[in-house]
Amino acid sequence: MVGHWRFALARKIAFSFPARKGGSLVGPLSIIGVAVAIAALFTVLSIVNGFDKEFRERLLAATPHGVIYSDDPDFDLAKMRDSLLSNPNIEAAAPFIESRGMIVSSGTIASVSVRGIDPEIEGTVSILPEAIVVGDLKSLESSNFNAVLGRDLANTLRLSIGDQITLVLPQVSVSLAGSHLTTRRLEVVGFFELDLDIDSNLLIMHANDLRRLKRQKEIDAVSIKTRDVFQASRTVFDVIYSKDSLNGYSWQQSHGALYEAIGTQKATLAFLMMFLVVAAIFNISSNLALTVSQAKPEIAVLKTLGASQRDILIIFLLSGLYIGLLGVLAGFALGFGVTTVLAPLFNFLNDSLQSGFMDEYFIKHFPTKIIFSDVAAIFLTALATIIIFSVMPARKAARMMPARVLNLET
Repeated sequence: MVGHWRFALARKIAFSFPARKGGSLVGPLSIIGVAVAIAALFTVLSIVNGFDKEFRERLLAATPHGVIYSDDPDFDLAKMRDSLLSNPNIEAAAPFIESRGMIVSSGTIASVSVRGIDPEIEGTVSILPEAIVVGDLKSLESSNFNAVLGRDLANTLRLSIGDQITLVLPQVSVSLAGSHLTTRRLEVVGFFELDLDIDSNLLIMHANDLRRLKRQKEIDAVSIKTRDVFQASRTVFDVIYSKDSLNGYSWQQSHGALYEAIGTQKATLAFLMMFLVVAAIFNISSNLALTVSQAKPEIAVLKTLGASQRDILIIFLLSGLYIGLLGVLAGFALGFGVTTVLAPLFNFLNDSLQSGFMDEYFIKHFPTKIIFSDVAAIFLTALATIIIFSVMPARKAARMMPARVLNLET
């Protein structure tokens, strides 16, 4: 067991050298360097983890895990859905139909993605019903031609509940007056807010209404929710190869590149930021080596009084650990504080200044998330690096010959 006197000497050495004629800032500066490096790594990983969390828990919850459609124009929707639900890897399935179009309101035109759903079962495959902030998704009754819009889209067009909008679809209608695009007046019955980019370009209506406007006999496809989101591609593959007329794709084909980019970015940033941490910890080693050089007389006296090489090794190793761990703990505290304040501050400034910093991303707010396993990995890596870099100057101090040092002093 390490004696208390070794701890006392280690702490004194950490903040007393190198500076015989005055106070030394080497120890505090070393702590600050490690703290800043750890805080930077902590904050960067928290930001990337935030994007990863939003992707998995928000984007994948709002979009289908997989989409199955049939090349057979006479396929039976009910049978197809029952067949999908019999798959043990599929938790839910719901029909949908899609189109591109434009909506016109009070002279303002906006390009939109139009999605027709069954409001009774949409909640089994997505979080859309939970995202309704005004109105009710079940207000989308068949043949009523109602619409639910994203909150950002509604704000752009200055719409309120009960307003009428004109939907224009690319399907061409032919009449006595000639050819013209398909148009239909819709009543706004609700707004949703997912904090995703689709809030600004998605219009939801009943699947039967959109099917009639597109002049189709059946819906386009069935969206599925898998029990294991990372097995979605395998599940879709099994389904489409069970019947020749079926085709489909998973989120890993439509959004997989984005998810892989987030993972690659996290690994790259962690690797690069770890170099900053190592450089800061190496500064402890260089300062400890300088301390050993200037503390030769004190080391010689300790050995003369009976301190062993092991005692000296422990003292200087503890000195390096003392400075390093203080820096690491201070870095965690600083990183936690920055991470906690960063997201609300950034979102407040972004909303207040209308800067549009998040316009290029799939979410509208700045996310952060602290993961304990990352904190543990940073701590253990930093601790191992501190020990490695402290051992070299500590061994040099332990091997010092007291007689030679005292002769030189005299």
